[in-house]
Amino acid sequence: MHNHFGMLDNMMVNVRNRMEEMHRNFENMSTDSNSHSFSSSSVMTYSKVGSEPPKVFQAVSSTRRAPGGVSLRAVKDSESGLQKMRIGHHIKDKGHIVEKKYNKKTGEKELSQDFQNMDESEAQSFDDEWQQELSRFQPSHPTSCLRQPPSRSGFQAALMGPEHSHGNQKKLEARDKDKTESSKKTSQ
Repeated sequence: MHNHFGMLDNMMVNVRNRMEEMHRNFENMSTDSNSHSFSSSSVMTYSKVGSEPPKVFQAVSSTRRAPGGVSLRAVKDSESGLQKMRIGHHIKDKGHIVEKKYNKKTGEKELSQDFQNMDESEAQSFDDEWQQELSRFQPSHPTSCLRQPPSRSGFQAALMGPEHSHGNQKKLEARDKDKTESSKKTSQ
């Protein structure tokens, strides 16, 4: 008889190792200041054996390479208790990476910063330059100029279906209003 649970555990370890290797390889890619690229990957594994708590492993990575590039990595592993997130801002060969780690099992927290091809004293000027580079790719007009969405009341009526007429909807709204007013009175 095959040990299916052992096979599943081995599969989870293999997936985790492949994701971590992929993250390392992607970080080592060269950054051409004239190129633009986007990469995103995610994986989640879940296993539960008997009365043991479930084992969950999640990893997410996304990178946008361009002037003002951003990299993001997040890992959550219920077996080890580790949760970590790493966000990096990059311009050409320079980078400022902030990583937070938290272990749910031990309560240990860690915050670290990595400066690539610069020292910590250059961090503020680098961050200012990064914001300036990033703004070149932002929309030229504020998002407040965008059209406002239509009123939700018509949308809610459509969701309720034909069995609820608009008259019934008004009764439901009145009932909800009464509940809100009565809860205000009881909390005073």
